[in-house]
Amino acid sequence: MAYPAETRAKLRALYIEGMPLSGAAVTVGVPYETARDWKAKAAQKGDYWDTARAAYRVSEQGVDDLNKLLVEDFARQVLVTTRELEAAQIAAADKAQLLAQLADAYAKFSRAFARVNPAYSGLSVALDTLKILADYLAANDKTALKALSPHLEEVGAILGKRYG
Repeated sequence: MAYPAETRAKLRALYIEGMPLSGAAVTVGVPYETARDWKAKAAQKGDYWDTARAAYRVSEQGVDDLNKLLVEDFARQVLVTTRELEAAQIAAADKAQLLAQLADAYAKFSRAFARVNPAYSGLSVALDTLKILADYLAANDKTALKALSPHLEEVGAILGKRYG
């Protein structure tokens, strides 16, 4: 299907401004594969969206704001992945395991980032606690983990406001 040039430009702008490629694709109404192809073809022509994205962030934000954006981007990716897992047609035990692994990755990222930027250490502890909870539920109460999953975004936002 052919899309107007404006659609591609809007997708590029959303991505450069910080939205994940999958989210930008949904926003402009194109399949993720199409968005990925457009990005790859642009790179072949010398239009590197990731470089433009980094330049946009550095020019628009100070270092502290840039650090905050890095954490927010990673959190956004975790949320997108969580939503995709919820919709996936896989066994509940597999979903629980994948969610626990995702929580582990998030906690590790947070701890590493806290070493670079100590202001985020409170957030790191909070996220590590959330990971421990997810691990416990994955091992002991998969029904509770499934019930918790839709609330992770809200909990993350609360933690971010309190500690971020």
